[in-house]
Amino acid sequence: MANADSGEDTVAQRIRKVRHSLAPGELKVAVAISSGYPTAGLVSVAQLAAKAGVSTPTALRLVQKIGYAGYPAFQEALRDEVQSRLFSPVAVYPNDDGGHAAVAGSDIAVAANDYIEGVRSTIGDVSVPDLERAVEALADLDRTVMVLGGRFTSVLAIQLHQYLRILRPGVIFVNPTSAEYMTSLVDIDQTTTVMTYDYRRYQHTTIEWGDAAVDRGAQLILMTDTYLSPLSSKADAVLATSHAGPGPFDSLAHGFMLTELLVSAVAKKVGGPARDRLAAFEAMHLAEEDGFPVLSNP
Repeated sequence: MANADSGEDTVAQRIRKVRHSLAPGELKVAVAISSGYPTAGLVSVAQLAAKAGVSTPTALRLVQKIGYAGYPAFQEALRDEVQSRLFSPVAVYPNDDGGHAAVAGSDIAVAANDYIEGVRSTIGDVSVPDLERAVEALADLDRTVMVLGGRFTSVLAIQLHQYLRILRPGVIFVNPTSAEYMTSLVDIDQTTTVMTYDYRRYQHTTIEWGDAAVDRGAQLILMTDTYLSPLSSKADAVLATSHAGPGPFDSLAHGFMLTELLVSAVAKKVGGPARDRLAAFEAMHLAEEDGFPVLSNP
């Protein structure tokens, strides 16, 4: 629920951790699960194996390799994830019998614990190879970067855009409107990196835009929660964060944290050119504060 993570890795997280050590047949099963996650694994083992084009024993080996005693335990974990994806803030809304309950010290302590555990799980579970790929793509000055968020996650996208455009040119924020979706897609090609934010409940328009961007040749970086947006199967890099917080809504605090880590890493990767842009920005900012019209015509 919104107030805490389960403390256990999701099936998708387990697959990501062993992905680079899987045999070719096992990797096919992992891809089949990810392509329709999490419901793709709620079929019989024979059906999953057939979808992946492998034998039933190969599918069972993958299940055991990601830490499940058998196929029933694997499916039970997936069913739990389906229920978590259907999470509603209304279901965990605090009942204070009238709406006048004061904030208690215990509330602050519980929230602090949730946030601390969320930080630990986010940093502990981040995929270093995925993070490196994301930084490499965002720091490539020969590529245009487009940033998109959803109904609530646009605040994360705005933060990334605001900082990245100071450090490097060619960074575009895509407003979450149908007109912006269409006009931005016109400009996407093989030289474009798109960074999308998509947290549960996953937004259809964000997913459709991400799919279309990949179809047009873009490199896709995804930041999502531990249950993973459907876009994860198309992404070149997936950065998953905790959603732990006091509720009733899923917390975006850990998304802000990982976004700031991305910005810091990109600044180091770009190096001198980013420092020069930042210096120029600071000079204009100081001039404006001193009352000099930096934007007026000479």
